[in-house]
Amino acid sequence: MGCLLDRTMLSNQTVASMDTTREPEVLIYKEENPRVKQLAGRSRSGLDENGQPLPKSRCVGIRDALFEAILDRFYEDPTLVAYGEENRDWGGAFAVYRGLTEALPYHRLFNSPISEGAIVGSAVGYALEGGRALVELMYCDFLGRAGDEVFNQLAKWQSMSGGLLKMPVVLRVSVGSKYGAQHSQDWSALCFHIPGLKVVFPATPYDAKGLMYSALLGTDPVVFFESQRIYDQPELFHPGGVPAEAYTIPIGEPDVKKPGKDITILTVGATLYRALDAAKMLEAEYGMSAEVIDARSIVPFNYEPVLESVAKTGRIVLASDACERGSTLQTMAAKIAQLAFDDLDGPPVVVGARNWITPPDEIEDSFFPYPSDILDAIHTDIVPLKGYTPKRPVDKTEALRRAKLGI
Repeated sequence: MGCLLDRTMLSNQTVASMDTTREPEVLIYKEENPRVKQLAGRSRSGLDENGQPLPKSRCVGIRDALFEAILDRFYEDPTLVAYGEENRDWGGAFAVYRGLTEALPYHRLFNSPISEGAIVGSAVGYALEGGRALVELMYCDFLGRAGDEVFNQLAKWQSMSGGLLKMPVVLRVSVGSKYGAQHSQDWSALCFHIPGLKVVFPATPYDAKGLMYSALLGTDPVVFFESQRIYDQPELFHPGGVPAEAYTIPIGEPDVKKPGKDITILTVGATLYRALDAAKMLEAEYGMSAEVIDARSIVPFNYEPVLESVAKTGRIVLASDACERGSTLQTMAAKIAQLAFDDLDGPPVVVGARNWITPPDEIEDSFFPYPSDILDAIHTDIVPLKGYTPKRPVDKTEALRRAKLGI
């Protein structure tokens, strides 16, 4: 059963409403919501009846799937409030909240001052008093402005109270790209490192909706990472697309997005789609079948599906948009090497962003990992691909120099 701290760090409960004595305050019936009506006319799958891609503008995307889960929970839990910078204006910075303004009174959805510490700190206090908060940090890079509130308060009060207190807070954090050094960083590893936080990073509409439901039904703090690259991404994997009704996905369960037999690629966040592109190239040009697994969550994380895949393929590459040094993937790679040592034909290889500050949009192709970087890693560090020429060749001397410099 573990020690007291282990048992009380996360409550792992499901509570539909934090207050069953009153009705949720709303302004209109859910069916009257203009966005609900708009989404009723969209395809819930990104593929037509022949399996061909549909235009994104005709499909339910990730931002829409998040909206549906959030809207539903507002009509079920009277204590749920959402706030952050510009949350009520324009539907939020990235349009996830478009349609909530019409549905909710101001005290349930409102704009906050430009103070990340106040946003998270007040959410902690509200949760300790029996409420449920959905709060947003507009850019992942602003986690540093709420460091104490996230890492010392949000994460620790359940354990420090011996399990008497609950912390039903969902912290939405968007991971940017194309905005340069201070607005385009994936800092999920910071939250991954801190005990007491659940951390999720969906990359598909189906997963985003199901994981948001789970987060907003739980009594633990969840840091919910979202990639700005793919807010309009339609559902390509789940049969039938995104269900209109409510459903949950257990936090901590990875998902095989493409089966394969020769190599495993484990992704976190938006790199899923670049890994799938790499898998197509591997199969078409080099006859290698890649199994692609989407982590979906990073804390907790069930390694069993990954270990089963590695037992079959004998090889694994891990990819994300976070800088490679000290990343979540490095810890995962070490754990996989430990647990699957007898099954591996070579060490796990991590493909992340360069260990630089994020460059301007014009040259970010040299920074974030792309399909060619995954192929480079496979060719250079796992198994040579016949006739392949690395796009960014690095000789052993240069690799050692970079290692010494930490880049």
